[in-house]
Amino acid sequence: MKTLFIVGGSSGIGYATAKKFLSEGYEVINMSRTPCDLPSVTNLECNVTERSVLDKHLEELKEKSIDAFVYSAGFSMASPLEFVAEGDYRYLYEVNLFAFLHILRTLLPTLEKTSAKVCVVSSLASLAPIPFDAYYTSSKCAVNGAITALRQELAESGVTLFAVLPGGVKTDFTSKRKVYPPAAVDGYAQKMTLATDNLRDMEQNGSSPAKVADFIYKKTQKEKLLSALYPVAFPDKIVFFMLRLLPQILIDKLINNVFFTSDTEA
Repeated sequence: MKTLFIVGGSSGIGYATAKKFLSEGYEVINMSRTPCDLPSVTNLECNVTERSVLDKHLEELKEKSIDAFVYSAGFSMASPLEFVAEGDYRYLYEVNLFAFLHILRTLLPTLEKTSAKVCVVSSLASLAPIPFDAYYTSSKCAVNGAITALRQELAESGVTLFAVLPGGVKTDFTSKRKVYPPAAVDGYAQKMTLATDNLRDMEQNGSSPAKVADFIYKKTQKEKLLSALYPVAFPDKIVFFMLRLLPQILIDKLINNVFFTSDTEA
């Protein structure tokens, strides 16, 4: 029986991914703050920012045979750069980037033994930035860069790395986003509310997490992957390629129209 190790499998895309791999006959080991309630999943309860607890679990995992590693943990917040708390942005980067790199570095000898597939859930926001979420956007840019660099670095190891870049996905990630209240963002409240409302609508009218999970599973089953970065839904693929071709002035206008147009203006 093959084994999936997933971080963030208790909800959203991670939960759907754990469910998909279970349905395909995989053993699933999940690491998250709250347990995954799917039957037969082995849960390792851990906040990935708590390094001592994380390392204890990783020591146990070194003895496992892991065929696929999916990192789906994530944190998002809405705040102007001027008012964001240092503790929040450091926590965001720890969850979205540094914990993944630490886990990968620790488990690399284990993953090499099985020529494992490694997938990180990035975001289309890495190419189509989200206003008032600069830290999330930049963390996903960093994830993309790390995956692209590590594909070269680990080319001879047998480990294959890739990132999926979903756009809007209908999950409770939307409601879990830390949104700074109007009183804490003096002068930005109206514009930030408009941006976060549009982002919420985009997510809640977006793809299903099951679609992303199916995409992740299919990619892990391929012997070779020609790219490091994969948009998921067809509309995301169009945006993905457009953003690589359009001049910055048009990208700026596109982002402005998406996030700062109200329903009454549409």
